Amino acid sequence: MGLDCRELLDVKEYEFLINWFMRKQKQHQLAQLDEPYSYDGYSLYDQKVNQLIAEATIAFVETFQRQAPALVFTNLFHLAELELQGKRDRLIKAPKSLQ
Repeated sequence: MGLDCRELLDVKEYEFLINWFMRKQKQHQLAQLDEPYSYDGYSLYDQKVNQLIAEATIAFVETFQRQAPALVFTNLFHLAELELQGKRDRLIKAPKSLQ
């Protein structure tokens, strides 16, 4: 399983989360934070990540009336970061057998 998580969500759920995370990351200006991604739980980045994932979990349940695996929220949060940076297209390549 990659950062995609499409096998765990239907299309509407996937699109809802990726768009929700991109909108919230822009709103909170995560890309403009002048600090390393530390994952220590203390940085402003870590605090925002945890806050947005918690909010996304609630928004998902309110919208779809079901829980989703926690992995979905973490992966789609980071996929939204890549999407906003314009790097996702470079990461997704067709297998050589399809080229």
